[in-house]
Amino acid sequence: MFGLFTANKKLPERSLDEIKQICKVLFIDDKNFPLIEILKTAGWVNTRRIKDVDSLDQSEVRESHIMFVDIQGVGKRLKFHDEGLGLIVALKTKYPSKKIIAYSAEDQGQVQAFSDGINMADSRMSKNADPYQFQFLVEKFAKEAFSLNECIERIKQLLIKEIGRSVESDAILKKLTKIATSKNFSVDEVGKVFNLQNAANVSSVIQLFLTGGG
Repeated sequence: MFGLFTANKKLPERSLDEIKQICKVLFIDDKNFPLIEILKTAGWVNTRRIKDVDSLDQSEVRESHIMFVDIQGVGKRLKFHDEGLGLIVALKTKYPSKKIIAYSAEDQGQVQAFSDGINMADSRMSKNADPYQFQFLVEKFAKEAFSLNECIERIKQLLIKEIGRSVESDAILKKLTKIATSKNFSVDEVGKVFNLQNAANVSSVIQLFLTGGG
């Protein structure tokens, strides 16, 4: 934990149990999947399934933070030629800050090695993977979104891409606290505070963390 964190009163420092309460996990799968109940039992209470997507703007999609998309049997309602893989491309394009995991009962490496959907997904899973592997991935991505330490690390990596150099964690914390105090998470404000020309990605990370996804 960074030196200034203990003195900070503006930024949330969430425990894993608190993160479990606010993180919304969505499975897009045309078949029942027992893992959903396993995740709920493990404390991920906002886990649900829909059979397919009717609109990229529907509430279940818009409000979720982590999405598991079956690459077979979904994406049909929106007429994607590649079914779930086409849906992944559309979802990741519209919601770049959401974590999207492609999963299937088939061997994704052999079947869709060069698919845009597979390449754009944040991770890949086999439906036959042990439940703890799904839980590990959900916890990893949820912490990235809602843990203070992980939020600062994500911002640090984004800043390296944007400005080509590393920024100290305490400096990021001060800027993050300033934004939290002002309650202005706009791209323009974040760009001004972080001295960025393109602040869209950093703004998205900050808004999600400070609002708890609400």
